[in-house]
Formats: sequence, structure tokens, C-alpha cells
Amino acid sequence: MAINYNDSRFQAVEEEKQQALNNVNNTYGTMINQSDQFYTNQQNLVKDYENTQKEIQQQQTDFTIEQVNQQKDQANKDYTKEQKASYVDYQKQSNQYGANAEAMASRGLTGTGYAESSQVSMYNTYQNRYATARETYNRAVLNYDNSIKEAQLQNSSALAEISFNSMQKQLELALQGFQYKNTLLQTQLQLQNETEDRYYNRWKNVQDQINTENAFAEQQRQYNSSLALQREQFNWQKQQAELERQQQARISSAKASGGSSGGSSGSSSKKDSISKSGKGSGSGGGGIRGGSSEGGWISARELANSLGLPAAVDLSKVVSDKEYEKKLVDGFAYYRKK
Repeated sequence: MAINYNDSRFQAVEEEKQQALNNVNNTYGTMINQSDQFYTNQQNLVKDYENTQKEIQQQQTDFTIEQVNQQKDQANKDYTKEQKASYVDYQKQSNQYGANAEAMASRGLTGTGYAESSQVSMYNTYQNRYATARETYNRAVLNYDNSIKEAQLQNSSALAEISFNSMQKQLELALQGFQYKNTLLQTQLQLQNETEDRYYNRWKNVQDQINTENAFAEQQRQYNSSLALQREQFNWQKQQAELERQQQARISSAKASGGSSGGSSGSSSKKDSISKSGKGSGSGGGGIRGGSSEGGWISARELANSLGLPAAVDLSKVVSDKEYEKKLVDGFAYYRKK
């Protein structure tokens, strides 16, 4: 018997399997989404920390440069002050009405070579002070500019290191997130396969149960069919026995009623009647009841035996009318092949 795969038990197993798979997918889908969000937040925090560190570093560098520029401005002021002071001193010393001129005049040195030499010396002193102040200023400016460049380079290096550390941390978090997500996906796939296998086994159990039920139903059907056939054979045998008993009774009655005087005539008439119906027994043809007749007629028992069937089988359900002719003689069936 074919299996009905629309059986409600198959549908129940399939519905429970889908529910179990949905539970697995929903659980791990939520975990994966939460994991993605967690590692995204962690990376955003690293980026925020990077930006904060860069701002602090830049502020420190700006402050350092600002201090250097202040020192640079102070150097410029000092240079300007020294330049003015040297010039003022020179003017005071070289003034023909000044203290130096009066001293020279009091000693009678005005207009002499010594006076001219003093003027040259004062001018040279002024030039030397000016040149020294200028060189000192230029050297200070160079140092300050170098300090600014160094601060900028250090700032760039510090910013690059901050960016590098931040990127490295982000990559570590991304790798951790990937590995954890991959673990969740593998576990989810494993649970899906286990669920599929578990419910496939349950589905096979239902199939085996239905096969067992069908086999039992087939055994029951065969048993009932066999029992019905046995009853039919029993009834047929009982009917045949009754017909044979009735036939023997008629023959005995006919013999008894013929008597000794009229037996010859009565017996001859009876034999003629039986011969015409194809039933008689004699040395010439053997009769229908004795086996095969002259016309090829055989009893039901002989036909069943020739076909390899039980003697009690109902030949009307086995033999085709197109293949065999059938006739009844005294309640007995006889067959002949067409």
C-alpha cells in the first residue's frame, strides 16, 4: 500500500521542524546583530579617542609654537632695543657739544688726530654693537624657527602614531568581531543541521510507523480474504456434496422403482436420456462424470486440477466464458475448451 505523505503526522513533524529552525535563526540572528553593533560601537569609541588625542596633541604643539613665537618676538624686541641703545650711545659720544667733546676741548685735543681717532673708535663701537645685536637676533630667530619646525615634526609624528595606534586597535576589534561572528554562524549552521537531522529521523519514524500500519492492514486484508475464500470453498464443497447426495438418491430411487420385470426397458430409457445429456457412463465414451466425454467435456474438479487450482475453487471467477463453454448436468458443472 502506498504511503500517504499528506498524512497529518508528516505535516506536524514539518511544522515543528520549521518552528525549531525559526527559533535557532531568530536567536542567532539577534546575537549576530548585537555582536555587530557592539564591535561597531567599540570602533567608534576608538575613533573618538583618536580624535581626542589628536586634538590634545595639536593643542600641545600649538602651545609650544606659541611659546617659541613669543620668545622670537622678545628676541626681536631685544634686538631693536639694543640697536637703538647703541645708536643713542654713539650719538652721545660723538656729539660735539657733549661731555666727551668738552673733555677733549679742556685737554686741548679738539681738532687733533686723537680727536679724529676717537670719533672713528666710537663709530666702530657702534657698528660692532649693531652687528653683534643683529647676529644674536638672527641666530635666535633661526633657533626659534628650528624649534617650531621640530615641534611641527614631532606633532606630525605624534599624530601619525595616534592614527596608527587607532587603526591598529580598530583592526583588532574588526578581527575579533569577525571571528566571534564566524563562530556564531558556524554554531547556527551546526544547530540547523542537527535540527534537520533530528526531524528527519522523526519523519522516518513516522514513515516506518505508517509502513507498519499498512503492512498490518495488508495482512488483515489477506487474512480476511483468505477466510472469505475458505468459507466460499467450504460452502461450495457443501453444495457439491449435497448435489452428489441428491444425484445418488435419484439414481437409487430410479433403480428401485424399475423392478426386476421392467428393469431392462426402464434402464434402457434412462441410459438414453443420460446419453443425450452427455452424462452417461459406458465403455464407448466413458461419460461426462467419469472424466472426459466424447465432446471434450470435463468436470469442474478435473479442470481445476489441470489448471493447478484447489478443487474447491469457484471456477466462475477464474475461467473466462470466452475460453471455455459451460453446462450443467444434474446440478454438476462441466467445461469444454472452445
